[in-house]
Amino acid sequence: MRLFAAIELDPAIRRKLTRLQTELALHGRGIRWVGDDQMHLTVKFLGEVPDADVPAVCEMLREIAQATSPFEFSVEGVGCFPPAGSVRVIWAGLSEPSGRLAACRDACEARYADLGFKLERRGFTPHLTLARVKQASLSSAIRAAVTRRPDFSAGRQCVHELVMFESQLRREGAEYVPVCRCELGGGEPGVD
Repeated sequence: MRLFAAIELDPAIRRKLTRLQTELALHGRGIRWVGDDQMHLTVKFLGEVPDADVPAVCEMLREIAQATSPFEFSVEGVGCFPPAGSVRVIWAGLSEPSGRLAACRDACEARYADLGFKLERRGFTPHLTLARVKQASLSSAIRAAVTRRPDFSAGRQCVHELVMFESQLRREGAEYVPVCRCELGGGEPGVD
């Protein structure tokens, strides 16, 4: 199973992000927009996990969630990765001043490393991927469209659970299927 731990987005935020995708008015075969049903905040990408290890992976997520108090974040701003040169990703930004999101991500990195999963060496820049860009020639048009939306805001969201998703690759694209749900601040994981 190809697994990742994430936070699901509220439907109202997903609708505003979908509207932003339309407002950016960027088209071309070199841009692959993230569908409404695929929008989420990745906390830890695990990659391929043997079926026999899935219960331990879910138990670890339950422990991490239990040690994390609920928190809020706001979705605001839009930009590109990398900040200069050929655009590879169009994103919406996140603001979470309590530090709980970063602490949760750090706990995932440390605890899953104990299980043998690779540590992420890049710094944590919380964001929501709106599109992946494969055509470098679109970069200047993308940067221009993004700069026209400096005031973008999709609102605030309360986070009460972490979800372990399986990414099932299909011809139409990836489908994300919940494997377990773990309530923050205590509670047992709900297995789907």
